[in-house]
Amino acid sequence: DLARAVLGTRLRPLLGRTTAIGRHDLTAALAGRFAEHVHRLVSALADPAAVPAAVATARSWGATSGVDLATGMASALARLLRRPDAPSNPRPRTQEERMSSPDTETLQATVFPRLYRDSVALMALASSIEKREGVLRAGAVMATPGNLEILGRSEMLPLDLTAAPDDLVLVVRAQDEQTANEALEAATAGLTATEQSGGAPREEVAPQTMREGLAAAADATLVTVSTPGPYAPAVAEQALRRGLHVFCFSDNVPLADEVRLKRLAVDRQLLLMGPDCGTAILDGVPLGFANVVRPGPVAIVAASGTGAQEVSCLLDDAGTGISQLIGVGGRDLSAEVGGLMTELALDLVAADDASEIVVLVSKPPAPEVADRLLARLAGLGKPVVACLLGAEDADGPVVVRGTLEGGAAAAAALAGTPLALQDPGTEPADAAPLPGRILGLYTGGTLASETKVVLGRACLSAEVLDLGDDEYTAGRPHPMIDPSARADRVARAGADPDVALVLVDLVLGHGASPDPATPLAEAVREARASAAADGRELVVAGSVCGTAADPQDIETQRRILQEAGVVLHPSNAAAARYAVARATGSLPTDPTLLHRQETA
Repeated sequence: DLARAVLGTRLRPLLGRTTAIGRHDLTAALAGRFAEHVHRLVSALADPAAVPAAVATARSWGATSGVDLATGMASALARLLRRPDAPSNPRPRTQEERMSSPDTETLQATVFPRLYRDSVALMALASSIEKREGVLRAGAVMATPGNLEILGRSEMLPLDLTAAPDDLVLVVRAQDEQTANEALEAATAGLTATEQSGGAPREEVAPQTMREGLAAAADATLVTVSTPGPYAPAVAEQALRRGLHVFCFSDNVPLADEVRLKRLAVDRQLLLMGPDCGTAILDGVPLGFANVVRPGPVAIVAASGTGAQEVSCLLDDAGTGISQLIGVGGRDLSAEVGGLMTELALDLVAADDASEIVVLVSKPPAPEVADRLLARLAGLGKPVVACLLGAEDADGPVVVRGTLEGGAAAAAALAGTPLALQDPGTEPADAAPLPGRILGLYTGGTLASETKVVLGRACLSAEVLDLGDDEYTAGRPHPMIDPSARADRVARAGADPDVALVLVDLVLGHGASPDPATPLAEAVREARASAAADGRELVVAGSVCGTAADPQDIETQRRILQEAGVVLHPSNAAAARYAVARATGSLPTDPTLLHRQETA
């Protein structure tokens, strides 16, 4: 009964009625974590025998309802925790513990009415705030219902926050109120930055409408959209009706709007890449997260961002290149959308003389879409590779491969430049099975999915997290932009006695962090040292998705990781197979066999 009461939203009105309640007690209860919260308080008590008395006192506080009683219990236990003779925790708390168990911590927010910034700018702003001393976490979002819900799930939503969907919200969790206020002031200054011109301050004014934007770039043929999801359809529709292609970075766009706008785009023979499209390369021009790849005969049509990046980088490594890379958005091959943009993109690359080979990258399409799509691919008039994650490999009019590596290898072979993967050669052939579980901490969602495919084929279960998912970003930068959140999780993995092997990715290219390897390497050292101090071995393995021409310098990034002890592999699938081999003790005498499955 207590659990049902506390989990209900009826606790929220008690803010003004229940006495002596810490704000964090109410926050924990509202987040549905009351049991965990009470357990934490009880475990820290100097005298657990005092708990019954505290509960008895709490009963007198609870006037009429179970909600009052539960809240009173939390407050009573918190009072005991704050007694002078209560012991302090001798172990330094992790960032996750500090967020779920605040003492002097504070959560502060500032609302800017009717102020808009696109998601890319807001992610950069949040990243800069989080780098400040004493700031534990920061968020910068437009106050749409979806964004506020995400903030709430991550315990970053102040209970008294009031904001409209077209307002901008800055929220900071810091060690103390002064630090939070200083961070908010700095962020506010960043939002209203001025530059000096002729000795007088002048506020920078970006185009606020489609009309103003086109006036500044009259010869534009494409519009990029990164507004909050609810507003993206209106902007995209304006662009399409003006005869412009659209690259839509925005996510959380209603599915009905996606279908409607893609039908409009197809009618006008215009590309609508997205929503939630992260990667494209059109006639050599990169959009979103894209790598610097050599030009070549292979066109990629992708319903997957990092999947397209992995395939294009492996092709570059094989010595061939890309003519076009067209992203279509992750939902395009669903039953509802029906592959509308995929089919248009295939028509465009079929008519493109520079595109001699076509690669489709996606999770398996909806059954009602699959037959039509495969028939369309078979009749394209060009060699086609369908890279469908988790599908069974098959040869025929359309070459089907179930991993990104397999798709890249097949396309490279068609281009006459076989993909030769180099073995890292760092492990003994008689390595014993690792006594623990596999943990995957990924910045690329499709790379995480490919890892699940490889582990699943070996009947291994593992916890594989896509840390770029909305669940983990919540107003903060994507981990490909700011790698600190992923690094923090890697560091904490060393303290988990159940974790024996950690799998990671590192994605380079335009839009990604200028040096993602350094924070990851520092975290790996910390994790491995923590495990070693406990008498355990922690293996960290992974791959780097990038090319020699990427701005981060791939060889430098690889060296930084290897010096920290990361076992690097030439592809994400190869790293996953290595994890299988270490987990089962089946590392082959010739380690190159790890790579033959997808390249033969």
